Amino acid sequence: MPLLRPRKKTTRSQRSHSTTRRGGDIQKLHIKVNSPRIVMIQIMRGATKGLKLAIVLAMLSIICWGGYKGVRHVFIDNEKYRLQEIKLETNGHLDHARVVSIAGIDLESSIFAIDADQVRDRLKSQPEVIECSVKHRLPGTLHISITERVPVVWIKCAKLGFPGRINGGILADKDGITFPCEGNLWQTAENLPVIVIHDASDDAFIHGTTMKHSEALRALHLIKMLNDNELRTENSPERVTLITNYSMEAHCNDGTRATFGMYEHERQIADFMKICDHTRQTQRVMTHVNLIPKKNIPVKFAGGPVLVQPQHN
Repeated sequence: MPLLRPRKKTTRSQRSHSTTRRGGDIQKLHIKVNSPRIVMIQIMRGATKGLKLAIVLAMLSIICWGGYKGVRHVFIDNEKYRLQEIKLETNGHLDHARVVSIAGIDLESSIFAIDADQVRDRLKSQPEVIECSVKHRLPGTLHISITERVPVVWIKCAKLGFPGRINGGILADKDGITFPCEGNLWQTAENLPVIVIHDASDDAFIHGTTMKHSEALRALHLIKMLNDNELRTENSPERVTLITNYSMEAHCNDGTRATFGMYEHERQIADFMKICDHTRQTQRVMTHVNLIPKKNIPVKFAGGPVLVQPQHN
């Protein structure tokens, strides 16, 4: 048995990337060869790639800029596509001037420079607007269709600063949604009845939403039913004042005061109409009627007897 074993020849590549075992873990040793020449070659290659990328980006920028200028020349700056007309369709009183002001429309701009969605959102944010659509009609027409709330009553509440029947006051539609009286709305709303409220919380009336005041909603219900029954003008309510949490008083155009409850309006209105007809037939002037009782309704006429409470010595 020979004492010396022949040593295996190890290539240079094996020495440059060898595997050793330390503490039971296998570790790989990587030998990286650097020299000034190699570093310079790597820098030149990186610079070449960066220059190519910069050239490509510059060409893309030129193409995009040229495309933008071309589009602007053909469409935005083209007099053919200037805003020429705003076609407004509405069931209410928003006019062109107020629509332009609310939506922030530049009347000198191109039709393509006007964001239809933005115009729609700005108009729809108004509490008196229910629905709105905005469309471009080439070459230069902007078509705006608006559905506005139709007011039926004024809201008066001194505590909340609601002045009642006055331009700039607060209106409500048939659903009890409130909104300010602005623009040309005053021309048709000035003769609407008023709901007078003595007390209300600060959050009871948020414009664009249904009022959170149960008694005011009952008063609105009464006014709508009175309008549906087509009362004579003199018997129609000029205002309805909330008295208690179970009663309200309608002040009619002829000066009559009629006390209604919060409920059973159909029956109370039928009684009211019968009493009004009887008053006209007998040629008397009614000053007050309490319609809450179902029988023996108390009625006071002008010139009638006045009950005097005797004084005791």
